[in-house]
Amino acid sequence: MTHIFIVNPNAGNQTFADDLRRKLLDIKGLNYFVFNTRYAGNETEIIKEIQKIFEDEKLRFYCCGGSGTMRNMLNGFDDLDSAEVAFFPCGMTNDFLKVFGKEQDRFHNINELIAGDVIDVDYIKSNHGVAINALSVGYDSTCVRKYEQYRGLKIFGDNIPYTLSVIYALLFSKSNEYEIEIDGRYYEGEISEIVFNNGLNMGGNMYLYPGANVSDGKGTFRMFVSKSGFRAIPYFKAMQEKDFKTLDDNTTYGNFEKVKIRRKDRMPFAMNMDGELLEEHDEWEAEIVRKGLHLVVPKGVRV
Repeated sequence: MTHIFIVNPNAGNQTFADDLRRKLLDIKGLNYFVFNTRYAGNETEIIKEIQKIFEDEKLRFYCCGGSGTMRNMLNGFDDLDSAEVAFFPCGMTNDFLKVFGKEQDRFHNINELIAGDVIDVDYIKSNHGVAINALSVGYDSTCVRKYEQYRGLKIFGDNIPYTLSVIYALLFSKSNEYEIEIDGRYYEGEISEIVFNNGLNMGGNMYLYPGANVSDGKGTFRMFVSKSGFRAIPYFKAMQEKDFKTLDDNTTYGNFEKVKIRRKDRMPFAMNMDGELLEEHDEWEAEIVRKGLHLVVPKGVRV
């Protein structure tokens, strides 16, 4: 087997990539290649090229970055059903790994991943790409857009861009009217946030559900009706504190297998796809693909 490491040098601390290379050198008999990304979305292109170069070899791919790096990698595969993918996390958020609870710390050990098991988990397939954790519209997509604009302010502290983007979203996000179909059920109206989850949280510390089954072919969703400005703060606080009663009493929620969403005015809207913002589409269709992703986990780790 050949092990392929895709490293986002902008994720994690400045020494992450060099530290990884030193660890790999110490593993005897390991056949591997390390590729550094050069710009946003480069992961997708690298994966496509590697599939051509190594088309007759058994490969295992390692995402060395955050949620966005993983999303970009997954979108490079011609056929996810034939890929083995590991998550070696170092980004700001690694949301999907939260489903493993306390065991998620073991994913930071590269030796455990190389010697790990392969389990089958669900993922989200849409008409505009795939994701492993979530699709979201509203406050969250505004936060992602502003975070990219404020990224340079990390020199004043790693959390500064994220904090400013949240404040901006609270002050200036506008609700829009959407038409949504979820497994044959129809919803319409003014919505400030809707999240379709395969995992159980987003943004690192925003928990939307008490648990997640990532192998049953069903996701979960939560819709927040129009709550703009600081009136939305109690809901942000409830997500951070895992106050699911407050969330259940004030939102529409449930399971989904297939979903369609568009704005009532048919204008394009911004969709946050595992931390990557797609803004040019006016209609989305998505579904949960049951056990469609072969995920590498440390031995014995299960959801």
